[in-house]
This record gives sequence, C-alpha cells and structure tokens, in this order.
Amino acid sequence: FRIREFVRCGTPDQAVEWRDMWLQRGLELLASLELPAQADVASDPFFGRGGRMLAANQKSQQLKFELLVPVISTDKPTAVCSFNFHEDHFGLAFDIKTGDGAVANTACLGFGLERVVMALLQTHGFDPGGWPPQVRAKLWD
Repeated sequence: FRIREFVRCGTPDQAVEWRDMWLQRGLELLASLELPAQADVASDPFFGRGGRMLAANQKSQQLKFELLVPVISTDKPTAVCSFNFHEDHFGLAFDIKTGDGAVANTACLGFGLERVVMALLQTHGFDPGGWPPQVRAKLWD
C-alpha cells in the first residue's frame, strides 16, 4: 500500500510537538469524513525476543501512535495513519544537526492512502452518491 509521509527534524520538543499536532489533525480529518477513528499507542513489527523488548519499549515511551478504524473487524481495527517519534536515531545515523549543531531528533507521520479509502468504503458503502453530504462535500466539492 502507499503512504503519504511527512518528516520533521529539530529538537526533541519540536519533533514531539509536531507529531502530536498532526495526530490531533489526523483525528479531526478522519472525524470530518465521519470515520470512527481512535488513537492508540503502537509499536513497529519487530521480530524475535529482542524485537518484543524493542516493541515494549516503544510502547512504554509512547514513541508511536496509530489512528485505527474498523475496516475488517471492530475487535482489531486497521491502522490507517501512523505518527512516530524516532528520537535521535536518524540524526545520528545520517549526521543531521539542528541550527545550533546538536544532533537532530525526527518525527514522521504517514497516511495509508488505500487504507483510508478502504475505511471510507467500509463505513459509508460502495456508492459515494449515498455517502453523507458533508463527507461528499469534503472530498469532492
């Protein structure tokens, strides 16, 4: 699937503030499309015993959030957006610096384009003509 992704580099506070702002904007956007989205702390799919520890650490530090919408199941909703704080991982790996020469921290967000479309179809049906008028107006007017 395709992701529309954006990245922010800066101080730790700047990166986290940007990520959290976009998490809220993402919720507002999906709500404006009348999608029953909810935010949840998440982790990347690390593998093996070490991976389980990395995933637990990522969740406990709230480094990653996902916006979830029931597409296939209400018990296991589908992640349609992701919002991550990488700390200084990429700043160190790629020698990215802030204006004052400190190692940059990064954050990113991604909207899964096909996943949002699947959520729209599951929520509103396969005939866009029957979708709520405000959703149609938001998408096509």
